[in-house]
Amino acid sequence: MGYDKVHERVLLLRRFLPQLEQPTGWEMRAKVYKGVLGMDYDWPKSLEELASRLTDEQLTQVLSLSPYLAYYTFRGRFYTVKGGVLSLQGSWEEVKSSIWEAFRLNGLRVYALLKALLELGEAPYAAVAARASELYGSRFNAAQVLAELRDRWELVWESGGPREKAWVIPEEIRPVVEEFVRSVEYKPVPRLSTRQAEDEFVRVLEMEEEYNSHVKKLLDQRLDDVLEFGERFGVSELKDYLVDLFGKEIFFDELLTLTQQYALTDTPVVTGDGHRSMATGFNLALFGEPGTGKTFATKDFILGNESLGVPAHGLPGLNRYCGGMTPAMFIAIGEAYSGRRFNFIVTEFNDWFRYKGMVEPLKLAMEGGVIAYETKAYRVGPYRFTSYFSVNYNTRVFEKGYEVTVSDPNFNAIEDRMLCRLHRLTKEKYRELAESQKRLMLGITTRKMASKAPLIRDHLTLVHAIQTRHPLLNDFKPKPVLLTEAELSIIEKARDLIFEHIKASGALPFSMRLERRAVQLASALSLASFFRSGDEVLRIDGEAMRLAVRFYVEEAWIRMRESFPLKEVLQKLGIDQKE
Repeated sequence: MGYDKVHERVLLLRRFLPQLEQPTGWEMRAKVYKGVLGMDYDWPKSLEELASRLTDEQLTQVLSLSPYLAYYTFRGRFYTVKGGVLSLQGSWEEVKSSIWEAFRLNGLRVYALLKALLELGEAPYAAVAARASELYGSRFNAAQVLAELRDRWELVWESGGPREKAWVIPEEIRPVVEEFVRSVEYKPVPRLSTRQAEDEFVRVLEMEEEYNSHVKKLLDQRLDDVLEFGERFGVSELKDYLVDLFGKEIFFDELLTLTQQYALTDTPVVTGDGHRSMATGFNLALFGEPGTGKTFATKDFILGNESLGVPAHGLPGLNRYCGGMTPAMFIAIGEAYSGRRFNFIVTEFNDWFRYKGMVEPLKLAMEGGVIAYETKAYRVGPYRFTSYFSVNYNTRVFEKGYEVTVSDPNFNAIEDRMLCRLHRLTKEKYRELAESQKRLMLGITTRKMASKAPLIRDHLTLVHAIQTRHPLLNDFKPKPVLLTEAELSIIEKARDLIFEHIKASGALPFSMRLERRAVQLASALSLASFFRSGDEVLRIDGEAMRLAVRFYVEEAWIRMRESFPLKEVLQKLGIDQKE
């Protein structure tokens, strides 16, 4: 029998009127069938038949005959019994909240105990504790946690006599517990080295639950609207939206942070013959002088800022804000994200390099490498970091070029592994920042974002869920991004134009990674046009390619201390910075 309203009525009757199934229960059956329901004959032959014939009003009358109504509780999907009163409202949301609260306070021990009880059914303490310790990976005080689950959250019951007691999950909440266990096991449960990592893993699962809930609501309530929006939305529309909000000088910052959100799908970029050239995922750094809008772009625009009236544009649940976190703490909690793909937002990246020995582990993290870290007090890892960074850091910006304020001489190894964008506070940019702030204070920008941001966020979430093969979207097929010679030839043309204007001798202050970042940017940005075509592959959007080439040329120009005519090179490539 599936879990429907009839099934839940059977559970209610079985708990509060067990006499109806007992051979000696004729007196109670007569009270129910004749007294309440007025049946002289054709009595139901089973609780299932009775439950299917009852109305809610009759159910209330029937349960009022129970001598146990004031002693037992019931928290079902459709009905609740508390304090001797039957309510025709369900309690599963309350049960769900209780499970997550218990999980927050006790971590994986709660998962292990609930999983053990689901497997064992009604079982004595010794069996539950043994199986839970096996699932947890080590022995722990199961009695204490079970007592809390019973007394504080009513998630388990202790049954049986004084000599032989057993533990069990109430039948009506088993589906909620099963859903919780599935959410924990949605991806492999890692073995964690530290308490910090274990505490963080609880947060990881809460964030994944937020993401999964958003996907489910999107599919249940808004799918047609999002698909209709996606058919007319693309790179050009995204660019126009951001230019309208922030202006032609500063829109690029929000374009990069939102593109990185699409890039978190880590979509494969393939050639026509199926060769995998790269994937879209990249680390992002906005750097420059303080007060140039970096934090707004990386944090407020992505996560939302209620005090500023800015709605969230980024993926729900998959962005970990690292405000106030030390790099040592990041290395410890990073273990909880192994095998998962989140985005770590670090708005004060400079501070992480006040600690010695951080360049090497951060370099490994940005390469998706294996991290191991050991102090006198504890050891972390080894584990593979599979998430990404979106960071801000301050630099000294000169009339031409810039100088990083990170003292570690190896910092360029970190910088070279990120897609970087310099912020210079020119008069034009200052005017746009001032105008943007004015429009925010007047509510103009807020009104525009309020109507469009939820659609863009749903579009981003749906694309992400499809590309990462979310189990609720089996009807949608992921698309790789198609890379052709045409896109690479555009990058080559830009490179040749740059080389025409610089000295033949001398070392270049950037590597081939810059060209790779440009291709990644164009590929990730093209995901904004995901629903514009029914093709099985996603072609790189022309506007995405123009924006990526602009990024490539401007970044090369900055790193070469503005030693070639930027405007002339862009014009020869058919790109106008003021478009």
